[in-house]
Amino acid sequence: MSKTQNLSNMSNNINKTLKMLKGSKNQTLSRSARKRIIEYIKKNEVQPHDALPTEAAFMEILDASRHTVREALVLMEQENLIYKIQGKGTFLKKRPIHIESGLEKLESITEVVEGYHLTPGTQWIGIEIKNPTEQMIEELKIEPSEKVITFKRVRTANGNLASYCVDTMPLKYFETIPHEIDEESLFAYLEKNLGIYIESAVSYIVPTLPTGEMTHELGVSQDQLFLLLQQIHFDSKGSPVIFSNDYFQPDIFKFKVNRTR
Repeated sequence: MSKTQNLSNMSNNINKTLKMLKGSKNQTLSRSARKRIIEYIKKNEVQPHDALPTEAAFMEILDASRHTVREALVLMEQENLIYKIQGKGTFLKKRPIHIESGLEKLESITEVVEGYHLTPGTQWIGIEIKNPTEQMIEELKIEPSEKVITFKRVRTANGNLASYCVDTMPLKYFETIPHEIDEESLFAYLEKNLGIYIESAVSYIVPTLPTGEMTHELGVSQDQLFLLLQQIHFDSKGSPVIFSNDYFQPDIFKFKVNRTR
């Protein structure tokens, strides 16, 4: 390869990198503006169907560019938080919600959402039987030859995306394979149908980006941050029953841990 071609390739790679960095910076600014618009809504007690300030007004309030404000409003429109009427302006569709959950008490997502007097919802992505990963084998204390069943769901609170849940169990617990589960709570389903009572869990919290499956199923951007709550759930006999990867939307869910000395 000639020196000229090398320089050309280097230039192309630098340009691609700069474009990626610029795109990432723009997305960060837009999400920051979105967060501040939500703070404005809460602080000023804007109610559903009330008009929001104009783009120009938000530019002044946020000290941001028109592009940043516009992108922030697009994000909120995609999340079904606002709507626009041609010639009239932008209006609040529903108030943003906030859930703060302590990790000391083991509760299902359904119980936590209902505890805030919100309506839990479930969208089933799928139920599949597969071979376990090395981590599943280790955490669930199963043999490599055993099959596992994985439940994938989107959980909502008052229609807002709250979490993406991937729960895996050894297949041996099921005499028949469920094609769907009517219960909002997986804990409730297991107790009611299989006599399994989840009594405790070990949890790890990790900030993470969405998986490729999440960007496809949820339509979220690749740079949107989630809080991954990775858990191993134990039954009343102390046996590991569920290995969970629950991806929580940090704009809705915050986890609180009380610490003493």
